[in-house]
Amino acid sequence: MKKRLLSDEELNRVLRLRQAGASWLKIQHEAGIPRRIAKRAYEDWQRSQSLAELKESRRTVAAEAFREHVDSLIKVGTFLAMHLDMPATVPTGAPKGAQILEGLWQGDILGELPDRPRYELPGSGAERERRSITRRNQMLFQSLQEHTRGELRWEVLKEWESAWDNCRELYVKLGQEATAVTRNFLKQEKGLENEIKNGSGKGDAVTRIADTLLGGIWPGIRDDKLDPHRDVFEVIARPDGKADVARVGVGNSNFLTFVDKNPAEKAARLGNNVARNLLLGESRDLIESLRGHINTMRQGTEELADMLNPLVLRPIILRTRCQLCPA
Repeated sequence: MKKRLLSDEELNRVLRLRQAGASWLKIQHEAGIPRRIAKRAYEDWQRSQSLAELKESRRTVAAEAFREHVDSLIKVGTFLAMHLDMPATVPTGAPKGAQILEGLWQGDILGELPDRPRYELPGSGAERERRSITRRNQMLFQSLQEHTRGELRWEVLKEWESAWDNCRELYVKLGQEATAVTRNFLKQEKGLENEIKNGSGKGDAVTRIADTLLGGIWPGIRDDKLDPHRDVFEVIARPDGKADVARVGVGNSNFLTFVDKNPAEKAARLGNNVARNLLLGESRDLIESLRGHINTMRQGTEELADMLNPLVLRPIILRTRCQLCPA
């Protein structure tokens, strides 16, 4: 027997009566529709309403998930633009450019890490949590690149990495030259090396002078503000009669302390002479190469800041898709 379908007018009549509390028998009498047919039509209508509500609910969830996805990608882009910068120092064993970038993804970029207990047992979930955060940040970064492929010039990151790696190598060479020049100056004045070592009580005083000298001229190279005629070291008298050798204009930068002022002045003069020799002598080409790579890095960070601006990223993300996009 063919299933009878109600017209819109009949269905509306059934709905009104049923929602008013009428029984199926009463609906049969008042609407003129067999109660079984009326009940089946009503139940079909209920199921269709549930499906419509489910679809609408899914659309709402998907819209919210996509909004969160877009916000996460913008946070990752902003974090990269804000934190990839010119290192203030070049410590011994400084990481390579790729390691610096990899290290950025270990941070809690999305601000979702819970407050951790003051004391944790070895092997607790903290390390797993850190790995999970790192992997998620990396996936989001890959997603951001997928969204912006062909729109943004991601090659700038490789250029930054290469420039930093070159800086590391040149910095090591400059350190070697600083040490060599320091020793050459010491040879020119008999007994000066021992006087500095004995006066400061530091057996590695010469190495400390060369290393601190490098730390003193690096900011000038980095910021393109080198002045070969400006002293790098100065002597600061102490109330107890001792004398410190420190970097000019840098608070708490004392790195050698002498019992007497005379050897302190000799150590400072030695360091300043080495600095002038490096800046005005054979190291000029090396320093110029450093400046060139530093300029490449600076231009790269400026380009990243422009292309990862939320005003640029948001419209690109909204009109593209990636594998992590909510359906």
